Amino acid sequence: MLKRILSNSVEWVCMVLMVLLSIDLLLGVFSRYVMVRTFTWYDEIARVCFVWLTFLGAAVGVKRQAHFRLLIVVDRLSPRLRQAAVILLPLVVILFAGVLIQQGLVFLDLGKLQQTPVMGLPKTWIYAAIPTGGALMILYSLGPLWRAIRGLSR
Repeated sequence: MLKRILSNSVEWVCMVLMVLLSIDLLLGVFSRYVMVRTFTWYDEIARVCFVWLTFLGAAVGVKRQAHFRLLIVVDRLSPRLRQAAVILLPLVVILFAGVLIQQGLVFLDLGKLQQTPVMGLPKTWIYAAIPTGGALMILYSLGPLWRAIRGLSR
């Protein structure tokens, strides 16, 4: 049960962020068109939620193996080339996620001195989504990679 809870925790965070984003945007539209006074903070909350949803959602896509795959091409390959493609795909995802982590750490360093204009949130809260998503992508790619390598040895 604990494994299932931990396994689905990123998806739950994404659902909470999506609900929060929806409520925030509805309040923003309501305040702009119905109330005399507009909420000034709604776009910053929306930005934070959207950035985190982007990178956590990409990690969930990697976990579910719902990312872009050329199945029509892979299915036409010989069994040996198909196995190579099955190994290559997680390696490409790991390489891409490594770049995300590296560049995300650069952004984190730059964000130490920046704050959002209205709420004064440290920009590191936003930029932390990049390396976090990259790390989760690597974590979720290791299982398929390990299974593909084990399948090769059989």
